[in-house]
Amino acid sequence: MSFEHGSVDLGIPNPFKVEGALRTLRGVVVSLLGAGALMQVAGLVKNDPVSGWMMAIVGFILLGGGLKATGAGIFQMMRFYVGRGVPTSLAANVSESERSTSHLEQPFVAYDSGLLEQMLMGRKNLTFIEPRGWIARLVHSIFPRLTFLPYALRNTALMLSTAVTKTLVALLCFVLAWFTSATGLGGQGASAMMPVLSAVLLIYLLVVWFKAGTAVTRRLGARVDAAGTGSLAKVLALAILAPVLLGYLYSYATTHGVSRGLAGFLNSIDIIAAAIMPGLWLLVTSVLLVAATALLVTLLSVRAGRANPVTEVSEYRGNWQESVHPNEIFINIDSMVMANRRYLEIPNRVYRDLEPELNEQSEGKGAFKGKMIQETQPAYKPMPVSPLQKKLRLVGTAVGQLAYGVSALLFYFTFTGAAEVLGQLKAHRIHDMVALLGAIGGVLPYLTASVIALVVARLLVNHCHLFWGEMQFESTLVYFKCEGTFTESRISTGAGIYDSTRSENTLVRSSMTPWVIVSRLVSSTFAGVGGRNLEFPRHVLEMHKDEGTLQALLKDLKGFLGDREVIASLKSDKDLAAASNIFNINEQTRSALPGKPDSPDVAGHLTNNADATEQH
Repeated sequence: MSFEHGSVDLGIPNPFKVEGALRTLRGVVVSLLGAGALMQVAGLVKNDPVSGWMMAIVGFILLGGGLKATGAGIFQMMRFYVGRGVPTSLAANVSESERSTSHLEQPFVAYDSGLLEQMLMGRKNLTFIEPRGWIARLVHSIFPRLTFLPYALRNTALMLSTAVTKTLVALLCFVLAWFTSATGLGGQGASAMMPVLSAVLLIYLLVVWFKAGTAVTRRLGARVDAAGTGSLAKVLALAILAPVLLGYLYSYATTHGVSRGLAGFLNSIDIIAAAIMPGLWLLVTSVLLVAATALLVTLLSVRAGRANPVTEVSEYRGNWQESVHPNEIFINIDSMVMANRRYLEIPNRVYRDLEPELNEQSEGKGAFKGKMIQETQPAYKPMPVSPLQKKLRLVGTAVGQLAYGVSALLFYFTFTGAAEVLGQLKAHRIHDMVALLGAIGGVLPYLTASVIALVVARLLVNHCHLFWGEMQFESTLVYFKCEGTFTESRISTGAGIYDSTRSENTLVRSSMTPWVIVSRLVSSTFAGVGGRNLEFPRHVLEMHKDEGTLQALLKDLKGFLGDREVIASLKSDKDLAAASNIFNINEQTRSALPGKPDSPDVAGHLTNNADATEQH
């Protein structure tokens, strides 16, 4: 959405300054590490060009990643541009003042005018949808208040619960594989392949939790994904069959001597897997992931505890009979009553334009109806953040950035170790495959630790970011509906026997049934970084009664109807002078007529009693 400047500040602060400072610090450290690696390239190239090129590659990767993190962190700390068009509207805004920009936010609106009408009329909040999938239903059954969280946080909970479920299933599968091997069901080769299965389990867990750390995008902020068990059955079946197949293949290759190459390949995989020490890394990974998950679950629990899913409205229904044209009712409610309730002089969000329908019938009779839905400009409402939530999101972000830095450092050690292995190969200090595998096994733990640190960092940073960026707004949503009938009649006033100056008016008598519903909304959205910083969908979380606004609306509307003039009168001094001149001329004319009454009082009395009113 384009930036729309206004002289009045909306009071929306930059929520990412602390997070940006931590990201910048990590980026500077990683950039220095990459620069240090590049400074070693010149000396290494003279002695060993291969090692020099490897150091150049790792230096460029670290320097590029560090500079990217530094730039992103500084960008987060820059000015938070907030125009008068933020946050995103609840539905398509059809206001005349937003015609040039309303289409830009169209892909991000969470409702339409029909849904908003249903929410007000039915006293229900359609934001809180039913979970989809077995895992989602299980999690929402254990933690029912997750239903009342914004969609981005609900998706975070589903990502974590899906990863936990897959982890538990994978561990169960590993236990089954160990049982198959221990009982001899997989043959003699099954026990020899257990280190390989341990390494496969470690890789599987890292892949699962890497996916769980995916940042919640605007798409995931607009809807809730399903979380089912479609892939769990396949994993379970594979875990039972894989040890048997691998053990049989290993036994057949080593016993029958079908292929020395195949047997050597299997032995090499077994040696490398044992060198990685997958059991130790499985324990380290499990501890780190449990700690990170516990932190995020606590943040979600604290946020869910503050949810207040109220669905209340203030309502008025009545029947009025007024001498007013139906169009004037709708014009007044739109251009006066609602316009006087603008926040900071920002036009209201119009979700259903007021287009009255008049069905004129014969003999000056007819029917009319019209609807309108408007929301006042959402006012920023600072969220109450508990001390525990402040500490947890700060610790989570700081630990995540630290883990990114540790991952970069271990990545550096991985490449330096690989360069040493290549140097030993060139110097012919490695004479056989066993020695080569042993040398590679000494480098792989650095790579494994680097990947584990990267997975934990990604999980913490991306999901803690949501707890920095959530913003809440408060606004008033008004629904006005009016139906009725009208009749026309003519009224004539001021006609006298001796004075023909009079006022003739066509009077419209309307019998109307207004229906007004008012609700004070608390809505939530998530801030981003960049030019589209507040273009996440905005969802209604709370609906409160607002009797004060409802009574003020009715007072203004009834005041307009009570102050109207039905009979046209003369207000201009010139018009009054002209009418006086006409009266004087009539007086002179009557005085010249024969048979003029002798007494002026009698004449005045006859004139004053000559007014007549004819109404049809």
